[in-house]
Amino acid sequence: MKKINFVVIVGITLLSACTTTQKDIGIGSIIGGGLGAIVGHQSGHGAEGALIGAAAGAIGGGIVGEKADTKFCPKCGRRFTSSVEYCPYDGGELSLIDK
Repeated sequence: MKKINFVVIVGITLLSACTTTQKDIGIGSIIGGGLGAIVGHQSGHGAEGALIGAAAGAIGGGIVGEKADTKFCPKCGRRFTSSVEYCPYDGGELSLIDK
């Protein structure tokens, strides 16, 4: 029980100062790793299941986090994903929307 509490506290501490994408990758890894360990344990391969689950969770979390971070153009007001740097309509530099 102490080990689980330690992992939770460390996880919360590490994720508290991250961007949305980084938080979603971390959360996806933790959830995926846990689920993978459960499924892997049932087949006798808990560590491999946890590794595969964590990798899949990180990829899924990264995709979700990328879509959650949005930017907007101060000139025209249109919204874009975080991967876009400049507005394709008027060339203005995009600003990150704080949530």
